[in-house]
Amino acid sequence: MSEKNYKRQNQIVLLLNRTGFMTSTSLAEQIGVTPMTIRRDINELDKQHKLIKTFGGAKPISNVMTVEFSTSQKLKINVDLKKQIGQKLAEIIDDNSTIFLGAGTTLLYAVPYLVKKNLTFVTNSFISFSRLATSDCRVLSTGGELHKNTGEFLGQIAERTFDGLNLDYALCSTNGIKDNNVTTSSEDEGRIQNVAINHANKSLIIADHTKLGRSDMITFRNLNAFDGLVTDNNINPKIHKEYSQYTKVW
Repeated sequence: MSEKNYKRQNQIVLLLNRTGFMTSTSLAEQIGVTPMTIRRDINELDKQHKLIKTFGGAKPISNVMTVEFSTSQKLKINVDLKKQIGQKLAEIIDDNSTIFLGAGTTLLYAVPYLVKKNLTFVTNSFISFSRLATSDCRVLSTGGELHKNTGEFLGQIAERTFDGLNLDYALCSTNGIKDNNVTTSSEDEGRIQNVAINHANKSLIIADHTKLGRSDMITFRNLNAFDGLVTDNNINPKIHKEYSQYTKVW
């Protein structure tokens, strides 16, 4: 095997270890090669037991996440799945609602669909706030200390923003959901979402199907404490049934 092929295949394994699943198309775009090349690499790596070949892509051998991607890196991953979720959220959320929009690229991709409705937004995401600011919607930023890797405001200043607020929905993000555990990479990221949930009538956890069966370091809430899980249409029926025992799955 050439050094070029070796480096590319190592990059594929690294990407999968961080994300949990990627389509062949997303891998090709991320690495800068053709989907045909990626499919050939996936076949070889599957035979070497370095990844698991799946329909339309691949997933890692391990279900434990290693390193968290930055927001700019996550923006390029599984875009089609995130857009599906954005469309679903626009159908679920009632007009004239006040919603907390958590940080995370899946929720960021929901913004173009949600701004078409008459909504009021509260967000701790710097990027989402910047995009919402150009819309006709009412928008409030929590402020606080900026966590630059994920582009979100965290800490006590951000959390105090919710004092006295009444939300209809808290739309929350996660790095992975395993069994009844909804996980993230730090206590601060989980805590601000729990604060928002405590001020909301309903809470929804947002995750594409690649995050199911994956776990990050911190469990910040149980899945059965949410009013629902909103995911994409590619979820396996067996997995859908498994997670439906904890909450409603859209």
